[in-house]
Amino acid sequence: MSTKPTLLIVSYHFAPSPLVGAKRFSFLAREFERMGFDVHIVTNDVMETRYGREDHSVPLSGTVHRCAAPFEVPLEGKGLLTRIANAVLRRVLAPVGLDYFWARAATRLGVKVARKLPPGIVIATSPPHAALIAGARIARRLRWPLILDYRDPWSAYDWPQWHRGWFTQWLGTRIEAGLVRSSAARVLNTPDMGAWFEESFPDADPSRNFVVPNGFDAAPAAHSPPTTGAIEIVHAGEIYGSRSLVPLLHAAARLSARHPARPIRVTTYGAVPAAERQRIHEAGLVIDERPRIPFAALFVALQRAHVLLAIVSDHMTYSTPYKIYDYMAAGRPILGLAPRDAALFDLLADSGAGVCVEPSDVDGIERALEQTLFGGAPAVRAVLDRFRWPNLAQQYRALIDAVAGVGTQSSSATSDGQPESREASNFNQ
Repeated sequence: MSTKPTLLIVSYHFAPSPLVGAKRFSFLAREFERMGFDVHIVTNDVMETRYGREDHSVPLSGTVHRCAAPFEVPLEGKGLLTRIANAVLRRVLAPVGLDYFWARAATRLGVKVARKLPPGIVIATSPPHAALIAGARIARRLRWPLILDYRDPWSAYDWPQWHRGWFTQWLGTRIEAGLVRSSAARVLNTPDMGAWFEESFPDADPSRNFVVPNGFDAAPAAHSPPTTGAIEIVHAGEIYGSRSLVPLLHAAARLSARHPARPIRVTTYGAVPAAERQRIHEAGLVIDERPRIPFAALFVALQRAHVLLAIVSDHMTYSTPYKIYDYMAAGRPILGLAPRDAALFDLLADSGAGVCVEPSDVDGIERALEQTLFGGAPAVRAVLDRFRWPNLAQQYRALIDAVAGVGTQSSSATSDGQPESREASNFNQ
């Protein structure tokens, strides 16, 4: 029998799902298994998404246990009763998310699986919050320690897209506070995210809040951009919320006018909303809009690009888009457009992977592109070993070791065995 504890990971999204939420633990599960952990994943059924059904470039590791919600929300159909039912369900489920009913099926499956295994640790990752609810229920019934892993907003975070009223926000915060109290540790993606989390949940033991970012697999420099002719700036993903390509397109047009032998084309692999498309048209600008493609094909496009573009919305400045780590793997310079207080500024500056500019600063964007494309600096691959999955898994193992054998109440945790590094350690240290 392995001396390492069992890891039961509750992740609504998991390989081979093409959704970005599947990536973090699809890669971490692979690394945990390489370390010798007995890894079991409770996840949703493979299903059709707007990006397709499966993406086999994402690793499928561990023993995967799938289950579906007893019924999906919103309900299918366009009849009057169905519309009324969906309206009611959206309001009632607003504090916990429309995937709430999956938590019951996941709990039953997780307990059934785990009772046949040696004692271990439950790791639940969100969103959706149904995974945290299921993870907490499983950990409580098994009396295993619980780690909550946050990839994106939690209920207490006032995210505008939720459109919550004060009572719904209060209720969501109260429900999640109970989950936080039941956890032995919390994992956040960036130090800024950790600081926001501590403000939202000040009663949670701060010595049990950890930072482990997302990462990437090392990749050979098999493709490179052309050194003559058109220059291509590539954006991977959808344009939504407060994100806009218009300032970048203005800056690219100016730069193209000064360097006619190297015209700049901006390409996005993902949907551009009609309103943004209209703004681009009215400004007399051009965008090369292409459909989303499988990651293996997209990665070739990333490596052949001259600059890779990432845009951070103004409602989630503590986070960094997952595409940043794919960009790091591609080894091309990154241009970030983000509010001044966004975590992306520090990440790009500290890593040397690129530069960040405020989204509306057309002059600043132009200067950044000028320096990147025509500044004379040699194009080199950024060395970013600390963001590679094997190294991040080692950081994660440090916090697993810190909570192994600790009861489910964070108040019972001690600081013995805490790792000393900033990452995978308490972010206040």
